[in-house]
Amino acid sequence: MIIGEIKSIKLGLVTFDPDDANDITVQLRKLRTIAGRMKVFRIETVAHNLYFGLLLPDTTKNRVIVKTESENKSIDIENISVMYAFEKTIARRFSGAVGIGYTYTRSSGFGRLNYDANLKYTSRKTESNISTSGIYTLYDSLLSRDQENIEIKINYYFLRNWFLTAFIAYQRNLELGLQRRYQQGLGIGNKFLTRQHVYTWGRIGVVINQEKSTEDVSSGLLTELFGQLELNIFSFDKPNIDVLLSQSIFYSLTQAGRFRNDGNLSVKWEIFKDFDISLEPYNNYDSKPPVEGSHKFDYGIVFGISYTF
Repeated sequence: MIIGEIKSIKLGLVTFDPDDANDITVQLRKLRTIAGRMKVFRIETVAHNLYFGLLLPDTTKNRVIVKTESENKSIDIENISVMYAFEKTIARRFSGAVGIGYTYTRSSGFGRLNYDANLKYTSRKTESNISTSGIYTLYDSLLSRDQENIEIKINYYFLRNWFLTAFIAYQRNLELGLQRRYQQGLGIGNKFLTRQHVYTWGRIGVVINQEKSTEDVSSGLLTELFGQLELNIFSFDKPNIDVLLSQSIFYSLTQAGRFRNDGNLSVKWEIFKDFDISLEPYNNYDSKPPVEGSHKFDYGIVFGISYTF
């Protein structure tokens, strides 16, 4: 028996802060039962059920009782996909990460700086996320803003794992002849796969764009259908690895035959607590880029170090 604070459950492992000791991580299958009577927990299961309640010990091995406002529900501990304390204090509902990397070659005299950051806020019915990233080239005293991305996204859960989604975004990609793109989108999504080491969701909808090319030509309003798929694979045993694959497709309703694709793969390996090294390949495709004759396909790999809070 260990007494202390339950920090979280993430797809197969529980992180626990014992009294007068450092945090420990234990596989769920090794727990006889678990209890948490002082806080309300947000619990997602592999069967796509969502509970808000206290945790009470169960007399049956490898099970726990979730005490909600309306019932006491006995569930298998191994069937808990994600769990964390639902904090009443607003500041405790925030989480995020920030990363930075730099590459320099003496032969070319070029330096490349990349960064990425995200901030997430979770309430009972909504998830809000702000993410940003950029790639810059430095040569002598010149700075080229090669690629920039900023997105603000809000998901509202209205039925189990179904959610309405709204987002606004800013994009810049000089390789594709894009000086800037503003996006506003609405859609619907679903967390359709939740397992002990896999987390997958998708969303579809409509976006409205306003583009400006590197030749200062504005596009006016452009409408697109979009679809996005995100796959997250975790390994919380040694080594601690987090793999995130995201791919988005856009089909234009305004410009005949235009098709776009944005995607990235993020592989993070925890080197010590809350600090990761990351390798992130990315890809961008535009069948009809804003500047005629520009490249249609852009890709690259960025390397960095990130901190999670």
